[in-house]
Amino acid sequence: MTPLAPAERAAAAIAYIPFVPPAVILFLPAFGNNRFVRFHAWQSILLWGVFFVLTIIALLLSNVAAAIVFLLFGILAALAMLFLWIVLTLKAWEGERF
Repeated sequence: MTPLAPAERAAAAIAYIPFVPPAVILFLPAFGNNRFVRFHAWQSILLWGVFFVLTIIALLLSNVAAAIVFLLFGILAALAMLFLWIVLTLKAWEGERF
């Protein structure tokens, strides 16, 4: 396995900033054809997309039933998302796919 250039690792780590950077990175000619950077950009887009969809669903459901339960679930989900975001960003910076 060949070591990755620091620019590729940095672009993959920056791809985990929500929505705009992954989309921008996918369209940059320098990184658009790089499989490692594309993998992390698409993973970031899917990760944040699923998180925001689940957040909207939980907000809608909390207006109908058991607001406290959904509030606690939301706090736990946000903490889990923060942890996952940090782990994935560090793995991208280290040059690993996770």
